Amino acid sequence: MDVTRDMTPDQFVDAVTNMVNERLLSSHPLFARLDGGEITREQINKICYQMMYYYNNSVRNIGSCLMHNMDRGARTAIMENLIDEETEERCGHAAHYVLALEFAEACGYNRKEIEEANKKGLLKPHPQLEEAMEGIVRFGIHEEPALGMAAAMVGGEALLPDFYMRLVPALRKLGFSDKDLDIFIVHIEGDLEHAEEGKKLIRAYANTPEQRRRFYSIARFVRDRLWECWDAVFKSADLALPQVFESKMLNKAA
Repeated sequence: MDVTRDMTPDQFVDAVTNMVNERLLSSHPLFARLDGGEITREQINKICYQMMYYYNNSVRNIGSCLMHNMDRGARTAIMENLIDEETEERCGHAAHYVLALEFAEACGYNRKEIEEANKKGLLKPHPQLEEAMEGIVRFGIHEEPALGMAAAMVGGEALLPDFYMRLVPALRKLGFSDKDLDIFIVHIEGDLEHAEEGKKLIRAYANTPEQRRRFYSIARFVRDRLWECWDAVFKSADLALPQVFESKMLNKAA
């Protein structure tokens, strides 16, 4: 699509949104297996282990966006996103990484073991997850900060509400409570809001043909890396990947 042609800011936002929605996370093949009752709790525990890497690293891209000089509007948008992710002020009763730890505990993992492994860099994920996450983290270093953040919001976070709306009911059927699943539930509303904030940044900062061409490209980049992240998380269900700590539930079952 030629996004450098003359169009209004709203038309450009629509063009980006349509492109991002061409690869919906909520259409991942694992959901058919979840809905069909083909995924076990043991497989969910493997998925959860990978999620601990994902949620520990997913906010690092905000730091890369903050490396640059920017105006107040861009800085405010980035910092508000960080507040939502890393505090209990507006989006959940705790920082989102803490909510992820609560899900891990519901899967039988020990919080202290997870935190120690993350602190020491011992939690090694599926190679595809690590590579895709590093791509998301580092791309903002080279981009105009407001548009780098907008790409993460519209190219990435905008895909997550539908994804979590499919994930939560499937996990409830496996015996998880809403408290266990809060890490997913808070993102349904929170990421809808972040997507709208991202669209505001696009309208404000993607004005020239070159800015729009570049933004369209990086939004697609984030979309594809996010798909690769979650694809790797889900692939782990069928693999015997190394883990530096184990679920106590699996130990009991053994």
